[in-house]
Amino acid sequence: MADSHATDHPDRPVEVFYAYSHKDERLRDKLETHLSILKRNRVISGWHDRRISAGMGWTGKIDDKLNRADLILLLVSADFIASDYCYDKEMMRAMERHERGEARVIPVILRPCDCQGAPFGKLQGLPRDMKAVTSWTSRDEAFKCIAIGVGKAAEELRAAKLTMPSNNAGESVRGASVASGKARARRGTAMPHRAQWRPDSSTLLQQGPHIAILISRTPSELGEAKAAGLDLKELPVRALIDTGASLTLINPQIAATCQLKQTGNLKINAIGGEAGEFQEYAAAISFPGTDLPRLDLVRVVACPIIRQPHFACILGRDILRNWLLAYDGLNGKVEIRAR
Repeated sequence: MADSHATDHPDRPVEVFYAYSHKDERLRDKLETHLSILKRNRVISGWHDRRISAGMGWTGKIDDKLNRADLILLLVSADFIASDYCYDKEMMRAMERHERGEARVIPVILRPCDCQGAPFGKLQGLPRDMKAVTSWTSRDEAFKCIAIGVGKAAEELRAAKLTMPSNNAGESVRGASVASGKARARRGTAMPHRAQWRPDSSTLLQQGPHIAILISRTPSELGEAKAAGLDLKELPVRALIDTGASLTLINPQIAATCQLKQTGNLKINAIGGEAGEFQEYAAAISFPGTDLPRLDLVRVVACPIIRQPHFACILGRDILRNWLLAYDGLNGKVEIRAR
């Protein structure tokens, strides 16, 4: 289960965990040096087992840090693959968290080795072209390439806010909580599909109306994935309701985590995100804890949502046109009804 620390303010540094063989310690130290600018700018904070103080239980501490990390770097070499602890414990746990959308895993190839068939082999790794660090003419260039890639991934994670706010903030990961109030589905007679809640008015005024949603592949694609042995689940996402947006936007990390199917490219001039050409995907969206009907086929655009750091998704008019929205920000009341 994702730790509640992941719901902190988006300015919180991304927690990085280094999984490595001790025989690669010098290369790990060199990588840390090249990541120093990201630490100084509070983009990341790194941890590895050499930071365990004398007298502390090392197994429990490693497990705790691995389970809390936002970004996990697999420092790959033949010794890493040969190590039962690195491969069977750290790497397998990292891949579990990656597939659940709880963390992001990046393989970093330190020394040449055969990685064919490894679970991380399907992931995009570093440095460029997966060329091992020690094979570069200049190792500094290799580490610079890695640092740039890690920095980009960290910024995407900070923007994505993949997990929903925790119960400590008055919101639920599993429920359809919005702002700081809990969603209550109420069945009406004339309008059978309805969601109504009373969030904290100050939060509502500052951030606007938002809702807990679940994003996944379309039902037909989920069936195909299941037949292929892939266990793809719905991903909880915090979404802003924006009547000014014509399309629904998601942060790129969501598309990668859910393994959404790309349907094309689209040029947009995004108000809440970057402007440019971005990849378009097919997705399914549901609204847990409400009577709002599931949308089995939605066009979403993967675009960094830079002006709304609290959200990983912006629900645009392509979805909102199916709803009747009553928004009373002053009194902290939001109501949605399906047409």
